[in-house]
Amino acid sequence: MNKQGFTLVELLAVIVILSLIALITVPAITGIIKSGKETLSEAQMRNIELGARNWATDPENLSSLTDGEECVTLPELQAGGYVDMEIKNPKNGKELEASVLIERDGKNLVYTVFPTMYCS
Repeated sequence: MNKQGFTLVELLAVIVILSLIALITVPAITGIIKSGKETLSEAQMRNIELGARNWATDPENLSSLTDGEECVTLPELQAGGYVDMEIKNPKNGKELEASVLIERDGKNLVYTVFPTMYCS
């Protein structure tokens, strides 16, 4: 007897196995993607802070910090060449509107990065 193809039971077994694999892997992959976006967002905030640190050490900008605090927007950092021009929010794909509050604490400067436009 010459058998051709698969039986219905064999096909159903394969479908059940593939469904179980999908149920296990899809949530794991979704979690990995979400974690990657969070990590990228944190890295971007650190890079913006580093750009603000470089901005603050520029002699032209250092004089404006004598009042105690200064707020710098991402477009200002980009225009000065302190931060890359293309920074997008990894969570929604839109252009990031971040700002950095620089405060003088004695001899030290404290940098607070806001993912939204904090400066008025």
